Amino acid sequence: QLAAVPRVTLGTGRQLSVLEVRAYKRWQDVSMRRMEMISDFCERRFLSEVDYLVCVDVDMEFRDHVGVEILTPLFGTLHPGFYGSSREAFTYERRPQSQAYIPKDEGDFYYLGAFFGGSVQEVQRLTRACHQAMMVDQAN
Repeated sequence: QLAAVPRVTLGTGRQLSVLEVRAYKRWQDVSMRRMEMISDFCERRFLSEVDYLVCVDVDMEFRDHVGVEILTPLFGTLHPGFYGSSREAFTYERRPQSQAYIPKDEGDFYYLGAFFGGSVQEVQRLTRACHQAMMVDQAN
């Protein structure tokens, strides 16, 4: 739905590129394939075009300024629904056979998957590892 992308006035030398991605009917498939798509776009375009990549879900709402201070090699965002909660409240993967398994006595933070980023190299490394782990879990 490229026509739905709003026109944005950008400064001199800046450009907005809209990249089409495959549509999936189920949100679970969208979530699973997101890491693969980001990793692929890193390799095909972003490594040669930009230094940093910020990945944000389309329905995220920013309520304050977010500046360049977030541009570190790799950053994540604490999930607001679990902020300040004990690890017992976190909905970590608890099945030992999963690649994402976290034992009950481990894990200090619960991150939001809808807002992360960093250098293109680090984002590609992260998203490739996440995608590969999901594929292993799916095969099992």
